[in-house]
Amino acid sequence: MWQAGLLEYDNEKGLEWEWQAIDGAMTKAPLGGAGTGANPTDRGKKGTKRSLLTDGKGIPLSVTVDGANSHYKKLVKGTLDSRIIQKPSHKVVQNICMDKGYDFPDIRELVEDYGYTAHIRKRGEENIRKKEISGYRARRWVVERTHLAQ
Repeated sequence: MWQAGLLEYDNEKGLEWEWQAIDGAMTKAPLGGAGTGANPTDRGKKGTKRSLLTDGKGIPLSVTVDGANSHYKKLVKGTLDSRIIQKPSHKVVQNICMDKGYDFPDIRELVEDYGYTAHIRKRGEENIRKKEISGYRARRWVVERTHLAQ
């Protein structure tokens, strides 16, 4: 159903393939189970991490879930592999926005292998007032908004 819905949306409105964003979120899992892990930020209670890929408008293209004790960077490959639909066959430049928690050489190489241009702020880099740059548009917030909506 998700795939059919995305295809219909892409035909009607058009998915924004040029700019995509990926991010993770931790959630509680009080009933536990095999896919959970000790949440390091919640006194070791059972939890999960959800990794989400969205198009430039915040439409979910992929989701992967793992235990809360796994690092976000370990979910990137699974998230990209589990995309419900692939980009159109015509040449579309794909950019992917990620926060500085993904600033690792192997992650930059991985997303490049998938055909993306990575936009990842470097760890330790100061926040830049992008509002002052002409033509700049914030792009990563759409994935965070989508996480909150679920």
